[in-house]
Amino acid sequence: MKSVGVIDVGSNTIKLLIAKPGKRLPAEKVNFLVEETRIGEGMTGQPPVIDKKAIARGAAAIARLVEAARKCDTICIVATSAVRDASNKQEFVNAVEKACGHELRILSGDEEAAFIGDALKCDPALSHLDSFSLLDLGGGSLECIQFLNGKLKQAESLQLGSVRLASLLLKDRAIPLEAKKQKKIANYVSEQWLTSKFPAHSSPSEIAVLTGGAAKHLAETLSGKQLKNGLGFSEFTKIAHQICALPLEKRIEKYGIPASRADIFPTAMVTLEASLKHLGCERLYFSEFNLRFGVAAKLLKS
Repeated sequence: MKSVGVIDVGSNTIKLLIAKPGKRLPAEKVNFLVEETRIGEGMTGQPPVIDKKAIARGAAAIARLVEAARKCDTICIVATSAVRDASNKQEFVNAVEKACGHELRILSGDEEAAFIGDALKCDPALSHLDSFSLLDLGGGSLECIQFLNGKLKQAESLQLGSVRLASLLLKDRAIPLEAKKQKKIANYVSEQWLTSKFPAHSSPSEIAVLTGGAAKHLAETLSGKQLKNGLGFSEFTKIAHQICALPLEKRIEKYGIPASRADIFPTAMVTLEASLKHLGCERLYFSEFNLRFGVAAKLLKS
């Protein structure tokens, strides 16, 4: 049976999905590996630059994932916000291709959003939803995709990734995120939404679907009932504020947030809260079917 390996180069992590055609779905997971690299850390300069250590770290991680996917019929490497926005993106591309012998494709914001939209079609748990806003929060960007009656209405990539905002707006991420700093992040997020193509309260319905690393780890703390019926916005806000009130080690201990993400988790929660408030979403669902599944589905179809 045909199999594909999709390597997704993000700002915070680099992930490999090995997939095959499913019995009922375009793509079904066979294996999944993650390399914690955070190549987008510190990209707040003008122009933004991926530093040389991050380039070497990222290229080595990709080479390891290519080796892990060596038995796949096809291997595809795609990069998103961190590489897309870097002024030295070609240096990163050259380093990756030298390290693993495979081409690295940099996705535009529109391409990234379209693949994420395709990926949701692989999620059987969301088959009952037809009008909603999807928010995919990564380290470098936040993709918003709106669906109306099962069809993609509009999409946009906003520079609101958690690594990006934490690097820009916070000095010490190990201490609790006090109300003043929460407001600073929320105001920044709200300002970015006001310049986007999505007016206030523009969601096609009160429903939002959350994907990305922060959403995944938040979902792991919820009950089966909350995941099935959706999490209310007020419940989400309560959890977000509880997380913000904790120092780094307590976030890891109480919520099981990986140490590699615990420093940016409060920033992610505030970003999502402000985004959901802007769009007018009151009920939240979660999905692990994101960019990689969309790319895999397209490769398996070809």
